[in-house]
Amino acid sequence: MKKLVKLAAAVATAALLLTGCTTISESGGSNATPAAGGNTVGITFSDLSNPVWAELVQEAQDYGSEKGLTVNYVDARNDAAQQVTQIENFIQQGVSTIIICAVDSNALVDVTKRAQAAGIKVVGYTQVLKNYDAQYLVDAYNTGYANGEAAATWINKNFDKGETVEWGLMDLPRFPEIIERADGIKEAIAKLAPNAKLVATAPALTAEEGVTNAENFLQANPNLKVIATIGGGGAVGGNEGVKSSGITGKDTFGLFGIDATENEIQNIINGDPEKSTISLGGGKAHGRTLVDITLDLLAGKDIEKDQFMPITVIDGSNAQKYYDEVFGG
Repeated sequence: MKKLVKLAAAVATAALLLTGCTTISESGGSNATPAAGGNTVGITFSDLSNPVWAELVQEAQDYGSEKGLTVNYVDARNDAAQQVTQIENFIQQGVSTIIICAVDSNALVDVTKRAQAAGIKVVGYTQVLKNYDAQYLVDAYNTGYANGEAAATWINKNFDKGETVEWGLMDLPRFPEIIERADGIKEAIAKLAPNAKLVATAPALTAEEGVTNAENFLQANPNLKVIATIGGGGAVGGNEGVKSSGITGKDTFGLFGIDATENEIQNIINGDPEKSTISLGGGKAHGRTLVDITLDLLAGKDIEKDQFMPITVIDGSNAQKYYDEVFGG
């Protein structure tokens, strides 16, 4: 129970971080009054409960300020219609650039066209848009495959090939790109650890969902040995859920995440159930990259329209080094 309280406190702290710089109204719009013009960037997120995007917001604002940009953000709270309204508000405010992490890309076709017609640069983030000037995307399938490969390697190291190893998957099937990521995980494990059997699936974006899923997985499947997740929220929560179920042995359970958030890296360093995660650069790096892309577009530079995040496996062999480099030790 103490661990769950600690996790809830961490989530609350992240929420305060998100609301400390720009106040989010009940409708999801920003109550801050941005300085309209060529130095103002608006970002709309599908759901700011994702811890990676909490890191991204802070870094984009700090780094953007260094580069002369004012960065304002809003949370669509998984409401596609609300996100359309948010983008319309950014257009009316006269921002120079709109960065969009889409709830539903199909719902944004008309409004992104209007933004571009108004001379506003449109940058997609994680989800593919139809109308855009640049996009920063995940190589979804190969990211998932790298996660599944790490899980399969751990399975083969710790279990006999003739032994059935039950595993669970935390996915998020409402996004096409995340479906591809989950497919990569499943196909890697099926190919590289054919003795593994998928026995449980449930969606997870937040840490709270990860805790609940892990506890439910283990209650229904007491022989479960592995959980793979499509993101850092599910991984962090899943790690706590596994521990709250009484499983702490170093080689008896493996959890495999994606995003390489600070909490994930600490879990790996501490010898927790989480054994590895996939770094896609991290929230801080994403924030800086999106600002750099924006600056290049505003400067009229010829850049690659479709840019992809790096894929790096972080495990016990390099977690401390990664933590020191990315999170400052």
